[in-house]
Amino acid sequence: MARYNVKQTPKQPEVINHQGGGSYQLDPKMEMVSILATGFDNTYYEKLTDRETRFKTLIVDIAKKEPEFVAKALVYSRAVLGQRSVSQFGAVALTPLLSGRAVARKFFSKRDKKSNKGGIVFRLDDILEIVACYQHFNPGKPLPNSMKKGFKAALEAADAYELAKYQGKNKQVSLVDVINLVHPTPSEMMQETFKQLMTGTLKQFNTVEDKNTKAGQEVAAKVKAGTITKVEAEKELQVAKESNYAELIKTRKIGYLALLRNLRNIVGTTNNAELIKEACEILTDQKLIKQSLVFPHQIDIALEVLIQEVGASKALPFVKACDKAYELAIPNLTELFAHGRTAVVFDSSGSMSSMIKLANKNQGSKSAIEKAALIAATLAKGINADVFHFADRTEGIKYNPLDSVNTLKNQFMKCQGRVGYGTSFHSIFSTIGKNYDRVFVISDMQGNSSLESYAYKNMHVYSIDLVGYGTAMFKPGNKVYPLYGYSAEMYEMVKRVELDPKAIIKAIEAIEI
Repeated sequence: MARYNVKQTPKQPEVINHQGGGSYQLDPKMEMVSILATGFDNTYYEKLTDRETRFKTLIVDIAKKEPEFVAKALVYSRAVLGQRSVSQFGAVALTPLLSGRAVARKFFSKRDKKSNKGGIVFRLDDILEIVACYQHFNPGKPLPNSMKKGFKAALEAADAYELAKYQGKNKQVSLVDVINLVHPTPSEMMQETFKQLMTGTLKQFNTVEDKNTKAGQEVAAKVKAGTITKVEAEKELQVAKESNYAELIKTRKIGYLALLRNLRNIVGTTNNAELIKEACEILTDQKLIKQSLVFPHQIDIALEVLIQEVGASKALPFVKACDKAYELAIPNLTELFAHGRTAVVFDSSGSMSSMIKLANKNQGSKSAIEKAALIAATLAKGINADVFHFADRTEGIKYNPLDSVNTLKNQFMKCQGRVGYGTSFHSIFSTIGKNYDRVFVISDMQGNSSLESYAYKNMHVYSIDLVGYGTAMFKPGNKVYPLYGYSAEMYEMVKRVELDPKAIIKAIEAIEI
């Protein structure tokens, strides 16, 4: 009998998932991370309220022993992954467990983007959302001292632009409300700005919305006074808007996301080729893309809205720029996994029609199948992988590697229904065989039968969970690397996990508050 090279026993499923198949229960930390990465929304198998309850329970259980880890995970979700609602809810859930701890005040402080240190306040409107969330779940209770001190410091560190932009005048909780709660002491230089904020006279500046609103008010006043006609007003307003866009684009004072939101408006107000060219240069500026934390799918949405409302031919320069920007918004994957063969398999089953809330709530939701196809297209183009999709069975997809990521995504999405609507993980490995060094499986990780580890033995398996139900079809460890949600950080993580399967935990632990 062998004494050292003993026979391995296949890992057995531990729990039953939503589809009735055998699955593996995630470690509590990884389950919490899976929710932080995938965000809050009603999903195919789980109501938002149930998800909130599960998330809060995880936070409380983990924070009883490791409150600082939870705090770092929430900051990581907000600052690195770009998640908002889930990190804000988590901050409120964590609050009682930070009581009396030194990290509490720092946790509720402002995140310094240059030094990459600080707390959960990535933007000042995070304060408004956290206060509103706290008051919702704790009616009548005052804000904890740690929260008040952290928010006070954040407001005192804010500049006039931030205070003007995130006033929240029409919100249930405004900056004025927060100031009355935490009583910041502004510097001598900022006293006039705070005075204007408190009296409601602080105006936004150097923003597209502010300039266009002002132009509209001025033109409307002329129409009311009878100095110009409505036809003349429309022409004058268009000229004014073009001038506003020109100023902000030429000086590069327009934010990257603001430019994305206004692409269709720019097309509708100007034919200035030089101005459009400069806007496209901003769109494809790799440094700006990285600084803005823009997600590839946000660019994809902007492109789809642009084509839908304006038409591809009329907006051709921006269509080309968005295609390029989309690919710049993901890490350069050319050298990633340069050796060996890679398969990318995405789930096209019925449950993948579940709508997933994107990190930027103003961009709405997308279906899990669309996100899966987007990731599959990105990996296919980035590392020249073979692509498959699965439901009741698995089939390969032929694609043109010279096509844009957006074109490939649309091609892959059209495959849904072609192999049924069930979810057979077994069919993946019986179809792709064992000739691959690694396989990416993109799914909601809900299958109708258990999956034995021998099926994927000797392969590196990247299990990308888009929904975060808390169970896994693949047992983490032993060449199985769990990844959650969709952001540019996911690709950075992929570069490391083959060497370190606990990379995401280490990345969280490395966060400085």
